[in-house]
Amino acid sequence: MKLLPRCVPKSAAVVGQIGVGLVAVALLGLTACAETPRTATNFCRVLTERIGDITTPPASNADVQRIIEHYNRLVEVAPLEVEADLTSLRDLFIAASQVNTDDEASVQAVADAAYRAELAAEDAGVYVGATCGLDLSTGLAVQVPSSSP
Repeated sequence: MKLLPRCVPKSAAVVGQIGVGLVAVALLGLTACAETPRTATNFCRVLTERIGDITTPPASNADVQRIIEHYNRLVEVAPLEVEADLTSLRDLFIAASQVNTDDEASVQAVADAAYRAELAAEDAGVYVGATCGLDLSTGLAVQVPSSSP
């Protein structure tokens, strides 16, 4: 048990301990709020910064690693509507970067992953086009159809 100086009433010590606890909770809350926002606006901003690198065909494994890094960042900021699709695309690049071209099963696993990622790529492309006005496969601006007749 902690001994208090005679000049500090026990109630003041309890209030002090509660105050320290509240400060700790407030700091924890601020840290949680510091997470990257998963808004469409933020996602489109990050995508716009990275679209050139994402749409450039990789010529080396280092290029593939950079694309994976870009997709990692996009997954971090992606709204829930497109997060799983981007994760599938990122995972395809990861599988491709680890393929053993001398092993038929390894090559087939990447081909299978590519087929599985096809719908994700289509859905992500539709989302990016409608939300950010970009073509995910080329990086070019696209015309977003207006909602009025």
